[in-house]
Amino acid sequence: MAESRTAGAQRRAWLSAALLSVALLIPPLLVWLFLPRPAPVAPARRELTPALIAPAQPEHAAPREVEAEPPPPPPPPPPPRETTAASAGPVRGVVLDPEGRPVAGATVRCSEEPGLSASADAEGRFELPPEADGCTAIAALPPFGDAVPTRVTAAGDNALHLIAAGSIAGEVVEPSGRPVDAYLLAIESFVPAGSGAHASVNGRARKVSDPGGAFQLDDLAPGRYVLTASAAGRPPARSAPIDVEAGRTTRSVRIVLPQGATLRGRVVDAESRAPIVEAQVELDSATSSGANAISLVLTDANGDYELEGVPASGPFSVRVRHELYTTKIVPGLDARGAGSARADIELRPLGDGGSREELSGIGAMLALSPGGVTIADVIEGGPAALAGLAQGDVIVRIDGEPTADLPLADCIQRLRGPAGTRVAVGVERGGRVLDVTMRRDVVVR
Repeated sequence: MAESRTAGAQRRAWLSAALLSVALLIPPLLVWLFLPRPAPVAPARRELTPALIAPAQPEHAAPREVEAEPPPPPPPPPPPRETTAASAGPVRGVVLDPEGRPVAGATVRCSEEPGLSASADAEGRFELPPEADGCTAIAALPPFGDAVPTRVTAAGDNALHLIAAGSIAGEVVEPSGRPVDAYLLAIESFVPAGSGAHASVNGRARKVSDPGGAFQLDDLAPGRYVLTASAAGRPPARSAPIDVEAGRTTRSVRIVLPQGATLRGRVVDAESRAPIVEAQVELDSATSSGANAISLVLTDANGDYELEGVPASGPFSVRVRHELYTTKIVPGLDARGAGSARADIELRPLGDGGSREELSGIGAMLALSPGGVTIADVIEGGPAALAGLAQGDVIVRIDGEPTADLPLADCIQRLRGPAGTRVAVGVERGGRVLDVTMRRDVVVR
């Protein structure tokens, strides 16, 4: 009985402990069930840079490695070139004549960049843009020689000294040595000793009257000259090349004027064969070379003309023009030492929008440069262009004869000729000499 009571007491004690444990667990459970739950916190999303986004791969393509970090930024640009206040400004200076006096009107340019140029003002002062700082400057003012190339700076005291001019003294005579007392004198060609062009001195024709046939040309820029002279009934003749030095007079120059021949012929319409009245016939510029005392003539009622004073030997050209016809240059004429020659000439009627001038040759325009006789331009579709000749080519020989000692006018005459005839030309290009044979053709321009 006593044992039974003891067991009951123990069961009640365990039951009380269990109920107490359950009672203690109920409040936290109610709190967890009925209080609002905080929203789950998602980890911060990282924005991918283009370098981290793998480009779409074609199917079955091998995957490409994706950079783990963006590429480094490009290196910063180099710092600007350090300039002083002086070098950031324009380049100023003065142009002086051979006596050290300021001169106005000189052209100043940078030899490395000819576009950087300026003109000297009334006090000889010039101003080049800041880009000219450190360039090699040259000043030119005919009739002086070009100034010695000088490095100029924005911070410097820049002075460009022109070189003194020179002179040529000589005489014009007949083949017998008798003086020609009245004639025209011109500069046919000039190659400067410096870097300037001085093209304005070419063709400076003047009348000379002197009982002894003497002349003197002053204020000439240093360089190499060829002169031409002509008198009534005497075709243009030229001097040998003349070297003029700064501040000196080149003397004893002699030009011999031979007696001319007479060119006769008839000018007709190329289509109707009718004579053309009052067409002008004259020596062309390549033959007259700046000094042409041979007056032009007009055709008569029968289209006939008679031009006195043409060269008695060697090829020459005449120009024939009429307001209703295309002007024609007739090359390759030669009196062959006789007193006369004949040339009948056909002119084409001038159509609307047609060419204004025609000649037969290779279709190239020549110029004289320090490097020699140079092609200045070619006419599109002409023999020279079709043969591959180009601007800047230097003509070194014509039909096997070197051009080094040939005047420019002689080179022009040798390249001209009747359509269909051939001419062999050697040109220098890039240090190589190329030989080309062309068939002359009628060229219009």
